[in-house]
Amino acid sequence: PPTPLTPLTPLTPEAAALRDRILAWDRRMDADSTDAAAYAAVRAAVVRRLAAHPVLAPASVPPAYPEVLLPWLALVPRLGHALEHLLRAEDLYGIDRAAAVRAALEEVAASPPSGTWGDTHRLAPWRALPDTATAPGGEPGLSGDHDCVLCTSPVPGLTDRAARGPAARYVWDLADRANSRWVVPHGASGLPGSPHHHDQQPLWLGGELAPVVTDFDRLTKESDD
Repeated sequence: PPTPLTPLTPLTPEAAALRDRILAWDRRMDADSTDAAAYAAVRAAVVRRLAAHPVLAPASVPPAYPEVLLPWLALVPRLGHALEHLLRAEDLYGIDRAAAVRAALEEVAASPPSGTWGDTHRLAPWRALPDTATAPGGEPGLSGDHDCVLCTSPVPGLTDRAARGPAARYVWDLADRANSRWVVPHGASGLPGSPHHHDQQPLWLGGELAPVVTDFDRLTKESDD
């Protein structure tokens, strides 16, 4: 099917090669994918160019709402999360969307990302505690994107880091409780330094699950905390 990239002309050879590369990409937002990184860079550039258009200037004024709500109401996040629909709308207030996409391609082709999607798309969980709760080696790179099963949402046009994702996944077997599975992004303990503070993260990153153990004959008490 046609995409906003298909009819673009004229383009420099570098931008045309980037367009063809993205069109040939399998559209999997894998953490180790350089094509996903290129696509995300173009997407972010399109969002920034749309947000800078004079016709949307009134929407860039911070609304009169509490500060805690502003990240969801600011213009760039709103455009980023609605980009697919905005590019497909019959009209976007007279904005030349093809020109914005063309300019974004040229911008990224002139300075392409040097790494993979997971290099910039990293977990950025909110914490009430200091950075002592951070996993050794820093937070991991993530596969996924918004509007997919592994919904690790960045804010296109603002950051590739993801503060949103599945808080828990679980499958409860009503016929056989021992066959149930679950996983959380970090671990079952909220205490920094605990061996169970981050021990579920490898499973969570891979879309896998851990057994749910409720048999007291198999459970052992580790501490009074």
